[in-house]
Amino acid sequence: RAGGGRVRGAPCRRDLRRPGGNLSGARRPACACHAGARGVAMVVFASRPDLEETGTSSAAGEVSSIIEDLKSAAMNLHTKDQSASGGQKAKKRPEFKPTLEGYLRYLVDSRAIFSTMEDIVKEKAELSLLLENGLERAGALEKDIAYIESLEVQPVAVEGEASPGSDYSAYLKTLSQENLPGFICHYYNTYFAHTAGGRMIGKAVSDRILDGRKLDFYHDYPEPVSKLSKRVKDSLEDIAREWSEEEKGKCVGETGKAFQYAGQVMRQITMSSSSSE
Repeated sequence: RAGGGRVRGAPCRRDLRRPGGNLSGARRPACACHAGARGVAMVVFASRPDLEETGTSSAAGEVSSIIEDLKSAAMNLHTKDQSASGGQKAKKRPEFKPTLEGYLRYLVDSRAIFSTMEDIVKEKAELSLLLENGLERAGALEKDIAYIESLEVQPVAVEGEASPGSDYSAYLKTLSQENLPGFICHYYNTYFAHTAGGRMIGKAVSDRILDGRKLDFYHDYPEPVSKLSKRVKDSLEDIAREWSEEEKGKCVGETGKAFQYAGQVMRQITMSSSSSE
């Protein structure tokens, strides 16, 4: 089905929609990154709100790096099977079985998220350094969605009154008005998770259900991703340079929510129409 109907027994995501809201009742996400069909372990970004960081300390008189602070907070939410430096215990992962309809839902939701982030960057003068940086993904997603729809595939039905991507987009719009440093946390985690583990996910899904087709979402960049990423990270450092310690804390403190929202979107890849009825 194209988007109707709430899945029976699906969890409510209302506690995620409000900046600073309680996350204790939310289902932990299963954000999968599977390296292929040979039984390589699935990577799951599982987050808990009580693990959110407030930034790393720096030596007296030394300006801390917001990128390093964000990396540290994200690593604390990884499990030991994802990274030796992960802050959580290793977990047994279920087999990764993507479906075309689930993957299309994921791409549609990703388009909503990236479009929202890119619109916010255009609207906020404070974020002008991020304009047209080459990592933008909304245009590439348009082409990939059109391709999969040409295969006569419809996205799997959403789990609630709105899709996880719609919920996340609404949250980002509110956050950008109330806590712009917090928005930067979501921006960082969304774009750089995609250029790393996200591209691994794309290859795994393509190999399994798209005959190895290379989608623009993962491959259509104007320059090598490493060069683009370096410039964007430098821009993020420049944006955060004049932040107070409180603002830095508000930024890094959003890490748990960034992981939870991403997980809710990502787990749709393995959903099927039959499981949503």
